[in-house]
Amino acid sequence: MAALPLFYSSIAALDRNTRREARLAPVDKPYAFAAQAHVLPALTAEFVPGCRDMPILFLDEGGTVSPLFMVGMRPGESRFVDGEGRWRGQHAPAYLRRYPFIGGDVSAEQQIICVDGGYAGLQNEQGERLFQEDGEPAEALRGIIGFVAEYAEAAKATAAFTEAMKALDLFQTINIDIRAADGSTSSYSGFQAISEERLNGLSDEAWLDLRRKGYLVPIHAHLISLANFALLGERL
Repeated sequence: MAALPLFYSSIAALDRNTRREARLAPVDKPYAFAAQAHVLPALTAEFVPGCRDMPILFLDEGGTVSPLFMVGMRPGESRFVDGEGRWRGQHAPAYLRRYPFIGGDVSAEQQIICVDGGYAGLQNEQGERLFQEDGEPAEALRGIIGFVAEYAEAAKATAAFTEAMKALDLFQTINIDIRAADGSTSSYSGFQAISEERLNGLSDEAWLDLRRKGYLVPIHAHLISLANFALLGERL
């Protein structure tokens, strides 16, 4: 059985027949589910807003390279989610804003909307209706469908970006040392970053290709974000 995505305890299709009365209600601590995550999935489309206060790194797992926002000094701790479950950064990652919903593939051409069955805000008594009386998506669900579809497209673009960086051999493994205001430190190895030296050594043709694909902006946003390790240590 495949592992569930980060934060999801169960995933079920949002079926109009079995979930006709479903409503989406606000929860008291909207981002509390992410309070113990020190890294979060990132999309290249959000590198620019995210680079203002979060380091952006890459992780190679089984040959697949994925970008991440680092939001805590150590596992089990986020420095961006406060005690009230609120996001205290400048940009809340799209992965968090999509939760508790996620796309599920019926076929290569068709995707369905799924939901984490354990989400407290999904109920039948209070909140915005997800389905109209006739079973068609209500306004709230139409917005969710649009966002989940946008996320899926952005994820494909992100995968293409990392494949291009890998093909150009731009990734290098880095060591990370973060010092907190109280003097405590955390060290990491195994994460990857784009090498400025290798980037600057590319041919003019390769540079032009990166520009045509729109990759130079996320590359530079990632490099700028690496200055945020000191800010991460200073966050309470």
